Amino acid sequence: MKKSSFLLLSLIVIMPLSAISVDQLLARFTETLFIPSVQGEFHVTLISKNGDEREIKARVFQKLVGETQNNRLFLFDFPANVRGMGLLLHSYFDDRDNNMWIYLPAVRRIKRIALENSGGGYFMGTDFTYQDLINRDVRNMDYEILDDAVIDGIDCYALKAWGKTEKIRQDIGYSFTISYHRKDNYMIYKREYYDFNDELLKVYLAETFIQFGNAIYPTTISMTNVQSGHKSIIEVKDARTEDIPDRMFTTRYLEQQ
Repeated sequence: MKKSSFLLLSLIVIMPLSAISVDQLLARFTETLFIPSVQGEFHVTLISKNGDEREIKARVFQKLVGETQNNRLFLFDFPANVRGMGLLLHSYFDDRDNNMWIYLPAVRRIKRIALENSGGGYFMGTDFTYQDLINRDVRNMDYEILDDAVIDGIDCYALKAWGKTEKIRQDIGYSFTISYHRKDNYMIYKREYYDFNDELLKVYLAETFIQFGNAIYPTTISMTNVQSGHKSIIEVKDARTEDIPDRMFTTRYLEQQ
């Protein structure tokens, strides 16, 4: 009996913190995100600390180009001061620079912005930065598997990530993040963003999602700035996966749409 108890205790002590490795978790997460084309109606609700709300509405289009590029197009319809505005993002999984173009209807011109030099500006006044919307080259990041966690009753793997250099961390805009991946589908349910004082800055939640075959697309997400009390909720409605013409992800289309 004593021998059996000793063996059981030994097994408990030598068990790893998690039953999954960094490479396995990243690979499975990438697989769940693989949707060649997706589009829908993009509704954003901005909620101030005192409860005031305002809305933004746009049509959003996203398309993967091979295994290294992700294109996104936002065409804004509401409110009136952004109607006709367009935003085009080309982001990459390799070492190429991510780029963004903004079409300003008032002056009928396109402005190109290199996201690595954008200072992590916030997307349309939301709590999401432009850096939050682009792909992250895993070769520029360090990762650590943390203890498994249960978040809101959901079993999750916990993954800490941070830029390999001070410059990368400054470009990203955070000291580090901790992502909580659901064990049932590997999607990120919750992500915590920490500032350069290592204090919690923002919290991301993926509250609902839709499944397209083996792929998963979050349809209701929120980002809360715990330091300012501001919150942004994004809902994607009428999400569908029919093919999107490549010409839609060009500056010519952005200017002529």
